[in-house]
Amino acid sequence: MALLLDTDSVGANDRVDWWCERTATLFGAEYSIEPGKEKPFSIALEVAQAAPLLVFSCIGSAHRAIRKGDSGKNPAIVAHLQLQGHCTVRTEGKEALVAPGMLTFNRVSESGDLHFHEGYRQICAVLPESAFGIESHVWTALAGAVVPTDTGIAALLADHLRSLAGHPEVLDQESSAAEIVAYTIGLLRATVRAVGNQPTHENRGMQGYHRGRIRRFALAHLHLPGLSVEFISAALNLSVRYIHRLFEQEALPLMRWVMKERLERAREQLAQADSSYLSIAQIAYAWGFSDHAHFSRSFRKEFGYSPREARNNGTEPSCAARVS
Repeated sequence: MALLLDTDSVGANDRVDWWCERTATLFGAEYSIEPGKEKPFSIALEVAQAAPLLVFSCIGSAHRAIRKGDSGKNPAIVAHLQLQGHCTVRTEGKEALVAPGMLTFNRVSESGDLHFHEGYRQICAVLPESAFGIESHVWTALAGAVVPTDTGIAALLADHLRSLAGHPEVLDQESSAAEIVAYTIGLLRATVRAVGNQPTHENRGMQGYHRGRIRRFALAHLHLPGLSVEFISAALNLSVRYIHRLFEQEALPLMRWVMKERLERAREQLAQADSSYLSIAQIAYAWGFSDHAHFSRSFRKEFGYSPREARNNGTEPSCAARVS
C-alpha cells in the first residue's frame, strides 16, 4: 500500500523538522532545509515500495535540501526524474541544472545539495548501490550528469517511472511485484551503463547556458574592483570549481577574459571626445582598476601602446565581440 506523507498534516512551524525526520527514515541520510521555519514550506510525497526498490512521486515548494553524506550507512542510489520546475544538483564536486524532462543520479552516501528554484514535481527511484553493479569509472562519469529522456533507453526508463508513479499499487501485488522490480532495476542499470560509458555526457547546452550567465553577470559588474571568480560564484550560486571547469576549453580563462573586456572598454572611452574631461586614472577606476600603474602596464601589454598615446591619437579601435 502506498504511503502518503504531506507537510499539510503538521503545523507550519513544525514542517521542516518533521520533513527532515521523515527523509532520514526513508533514505537513511540526514538533510537540512533552507530556508528554515521562517519561510513557507510544503511537500507532499507518495511512496511505494517492493524490496529492494523504493519509488516516490513528490510535489513541493521552492527550497534547498542539503544532504550530509555518511559512507558508513547502507549506500543507495537515487534516480531523479524532473517533471516540473528547475533544480540545481551539486554532488561529488559536480553541479548541474536539471530542467523538466531531465534525469539525474546521485549517491545518498555522498554529501549533496538539491536547490529547487521554484515549485516542482519529480519522480524518484531508490535502490541499494549493490543492485546496480556499477564499475567505479562508470559512476565517476555518471555522477552529477544530466540525462535527457527524449530518446533511447532513458526515454523508456522515464516512461516506466511515470507509469509506476501513476500506479503504485502494482508494487503491492505479490504475484507481479518481483517481476516489475526486476524490470525496473534492469532499465535503471541499462540507463546507467549507456550514459556512464559515453565518452562525454554532460549537457553541453546547459554548460553554454551557465557560461552565458557568467559572462553577462561579469559584463554588468566590470566596474567593481572586487569582481572575481569567488564573487561570481556567490552571486550566481555556482561553485568555484564548476566555473573554472566551464572555461577550461575556452580561448581565455574567465578572469583573463574579464581583464580583456575592461581594457577594451577603457580604450574605447579614452578615444571618445566627450570623455576628455576625465583623467586616465578616473577612466581606469571606472572599469574596475584600483591601481593606475597596474592599469597602464596591462594596457600597454594588451595593445602595444600606453593609455596616454591612445587618448592623444583619438583613435577608437574595433571592439571585441560582445556577449549577446
